[in-house]
Amino acid sequence: MELNLQFFGGRGASSGGTGPYGGGMEDTDTNVTVRSQHPLTDEISKGGGGFANEIMDTRDAFEREYGSAVKNIKLSVGTFNKPGVLGAYGQDNLIMNQRYVKNANLTDAMKNTDGFHPSIGNKTGAEAVAAHEIGHRLGEVAAQKAGISQRDIVQRAGKSVDIKTENMAGHISKYARSNYAETIAEASADVFCNGSKASKASQAIMTEVKRILK
Repeated sequence: MELNLQFFGGRGASSGGTGPYGGGMEDTDTNVTVRSQHPLTDEISKGGGGFANEIMDTRDAFEREYGSAVKNIKLSVGTFNKPGVLGAYGQDNLIMNQRYVKNANLTDAMKNTDGFHPSIGNKTGAEAVAAHEIGHRLGEVAAQKAGISQRDIVQRAGKSVDIKTENMAGHISKYARSNYAETIAEASADVFCNGSKASKASQAIMTEVKRILK
């Protein structure tokens, strides 16, 4: 399937990791394609209702917080050509990797990323990945609505907390440094998972996103 995807690499992916949650992807490796895909709701009939409900509940929570920008996201499960992809977002599609969403070790792996991703607090790995991918949607829609770039969103947020634009990502996670779209997506996951304990950079970004969208 040809989609313009924003992908979420697994643990250690940017450094060429080959463990169960790192596929050796580099930050610049955007040649990610979907091999197969089916609606998330299909997983419920297959006994995967637990993680499916977690992802649907995450989307619903974002809709309550940020409004209709989240409403039309299509939730699905699929397989990718890159094993390190945990999830991806593109063209209104949020796709969770079939390889990981049912794996009980995903949450443990996401809790031990050594700063590669933000803390997931008391959320599950699936919820954290979904929150990141929904963050791509929010950043995209907010930038379009305001007629600015996602860098501009980060810059505005940085001014509110007296942090230079280029330093904002460093306050969030290593993966947030990939580009400004990832900065917003990681901020989204940070705030969803950690609330008031999220970094002030993440909170500022999501406050700015919400201001634009509401």
